[in-house]
Amino acid sequence: MRHLLQLPIALLIFSCSSPGGDPGTHTDPGSTVTAPPASANTADDRDRTMKPEVLIGMMSDDLTGVTVADLFAGDGYFTFKLIAAGANVIAIVNDEVGAEGINARKRELGLGDDRLMVRAVPVGDPGLAPEEADMALIVHHFTLIKDRMNYFKLMRNGLRFPRPLFMIEWQYREMQQGPPLSQRLPSEKIMDMVGAMGYSDVGAHSDKIPDQVVFAINDYYDPYGDPATEGQ
Repeated sequence: MRHLLQLPIALLIFSCSSPGGDPGTHTDPGSTVTAPPASANTADDRDRTMKPEVLIGMMSDDLTGVTVADLFAGDGYFTFKLIAAGANVIAIVNDEVGAEGINARKRELGLGDDRLMVRAVPVGDPGLAPEEADMALIVHHFTLIKDRMNYFKLMRNGLRFPRPLFMIEWQYREMQQGPPLSQRLPSEKIMDMVGAMGYSDVGAHSDKIPDQVVFAINDYYDPYGDPATEGQ
């Protein structure tokens, strides 16, 4: 089931941030995305660009006690926004340096493992045990995943039904911020690809975060019965 909401948005110019990391060169393995140098007002610029409160509001009215897997967590930008909203977070990174950066902030805040777990895993591994998380988040990384079919298979195995996934990707058009057009995909294509990897309900919202698309994804859920099992 696809829900494509492509609404016109006025062209807004913001400073760019690397996916889940500080503005500057993106250092995640396999990525060639770069961003402009940080400005003196980095934190405010980043919040205006990413609008984390909008994304978190789309994820749930109340994230208290919900376990969210922040995949490709970078420096933990969304990790700590989610924790502030009440979620318990599993932050997944692909290098020890990134893991230590998030762990340092974890220690500063006095957070225990019940609120935040940080894992450095090999590229291509979502780093989740079976049904370990309630939902997952991927920011600016879908187009960079090499073996998406295998990655999504492992990720879905690590999520509890209905396996909610939220993704943010740049709109498919030329703009000053974000990667070149060659590293972007049209929303319709992303939706088709996600559907082919097992998800049955995929929605795209282009009117929530400037210049970006939020994908709200899950397996079809009917509280009054699962159509797949009717008549059995």
